[in-house]
Amino acid sequence: MSDNKDQVLACIDGSRSTEAVCDYSIWAAQALEAPLTFLHAISNPHAPSKTDLSGNMTLGGREKLLKEMVELEEKRGKLERERGRALLADVLSRARDHGFDAPAELLRNGDITEVILEIQEAMQMLVLGKQGRDGDMEAMHVGSHLSSILSMIHRPTLVTPLEFKRPESFLIAYDGSPSAYKLVEMACNTPLLQGLPVHILMIGEEKQANWDKIQIANTRLQKAGFDTQVAIRQGKVDEAVSTYLEEKHIDLLAMGAYGHSPIRYLVLGSTTTKMIMKANVPLLVVR
Repeated sequence: MSDNKDQVLACIDGSRSTEAVCDYSIWAAQALEAPLTFLHAISNPHAPSKTDLSGNMTLGGREKLLKEMVELEEKRGKLERERGRALLADVLSRARDHGFDAPAELLRNGDITEVILEIQEAMQMLVLGKQGRDGDMEAMHVGSHLSSILSMIHRPTLVTPLEFKRPESFLIAYDGSPSAYKLVEMACNTPLLQGLPVHILMIGEEKQANWDKIQIANTRLQKAGFDTQVAIRQGKVDEAVSTYLEEKHIDLLAMGAYGHSPIRYLVLGSTTTKMIMKANVPLLVVR
């Protein structure tokens, strides 16, 4: 991978999310004027564990079976690499068709989380889909790694839905903490969100102290040229945020994963998968 630290890194795995990951990463890279690299990590979940072949088998029988198992895994590994190269060729072609002239590719062996951690210093944004290769929207492949990736990666991460829609508005889930203000500053300074109307939503009591906190964020965003709307809602964080997204037809949700706020635990806690799977908009997580 290039040493350029401005890379947008898009993780593709051949699942139903792949086209959306491709299109959102193109959108992000074009908005950021950044290089784009597509990553496919190969990890064979079907590799056999150590097997007890003693039983009543003869020595020759065990050796023959072990040899066949090794040959089978070598064949599977070769097919996985060929599949990976084909997947990368497809998204590279799609990116060029969408006007991105020089996308790069990266085929790596290993667990996707470990691969991303190894190369995160060479990227400014990570893009990945919420649904994994095996089609189980809550448990498989990239999908099963979401919580660990979001908790470990120190780069903005865009988690995509199954279909691409160019964002025309976004929502900041805001809790009024000093650390949450970092997300506001990021929104003010990134070309990714420039020109988009922004909603600032706080979950809590409608009291003056909360209105004062949300007004600080509102003022900063307005000074940066954003068209803003503010709101305070009560209830469970995940339910209130999801309802607001649907009511206002918002195209992107931005959240900060830091500190000890309810917003952080929404991103990194037990409700993460449910929240991401329920929302039909991309989730931009900043740590």
